[in-house]
Amino acid sequence: VISDLFKSSTYNGGLAERSIDGNNDPQWEHNSCSFTALQAKAWWRLELPGVYQVSEIEVTNMNMGRNRINNVEILIGDSLSNNGNDNPRCAIINDDPGCLTQTVKCWGMEGRFINFYRSSDEIQYLQLCEVKVYGAASRINVALSGTAIQSSTSSGGLAERSIDGNNDPQWEHNSCSCTTGQARAWWRLELPGVYRVSEIEVTNRNTLRSRLNNVEILIGDSLSNNGNDNPRCAIINDDPGCLTQTVKCWGMEGRFINLYRSSDAPESLQFCEVKVYGGRDPVHH
Repeated sequence: VISDLFKSSTYNGGLAERSIDGNNDPQWEHNSCSFTALQAKAWWRLELPGVYQVSEIEVTNMNMGRNRINNVEILIGDSLSNNGNDNPRCAIINDDPGCLTQTVKCWGMEGRFINFYRSSDEIQYLQLCEVKVYGAASRINVALSGTAIQSSTSSGGLAERSIDGNNDPQWEHNSCSCTTGQARAWWRLELPGVYRVSEIEVTNRNTLRSRLNNVEILIGDSLSNNGNDNPRCAIINDDPGCLTQTVKCWGMEGRFINLYRSSDAPESLQFCEVKVYGGRDPVHH
């Protein structure tokens, strides 16, 4: 894969591109390691040829000065704000005394830019001998493994219809969920564990489409207020050009995913399919 590389500075010929030459050699004198100058907030950035879902990253340290990789953040995203160092964090790494090469799971986090960044004001080099990035071979809709409930049910529009794998938008085909006309209507999906959610697809019904307007998508582990106090990923509205829309949640973590209308206006909440993509959180596995 053709990629572009940048870093905050270069020391003694340790060019950024050395760290993606396919060579895990950890010896500086063999000219396969990158190296910044001695500085605060050193960074190294890989630009991929497009947006990828990153499953894992392998990092090989140099065989001397190994503490120079300590407290380094791995960041993934699409922003170049602060040279890409404001993107969401996958992990913080440190030298592994038992192995020069370590593997970090990023569980489907999405982005075009991958940064290694030391956010400290400490004056220090940043060194890397190899970085390998792997993307998920296929996306799995984890909503199919979950269970769904909602605040009420209208005309047989059960909550589980929206995770049956069927995007059919026609009400009469019995694949859409619908609440009664009520204030603060909600629908909640419980996943089989804590996941880092990369994106969510929502398919609206092909009639009465405004019932999906001003709906919050919430992700978290709390059941306070039926899960409606969890952090917000997005607010969605009907898309006139497309019944199915995709929302990026950039690795937000949680077991519960709510679609919630916080308004006091009485209104039905309806949609025909919710698909959730992401990876199991290793801390809560």
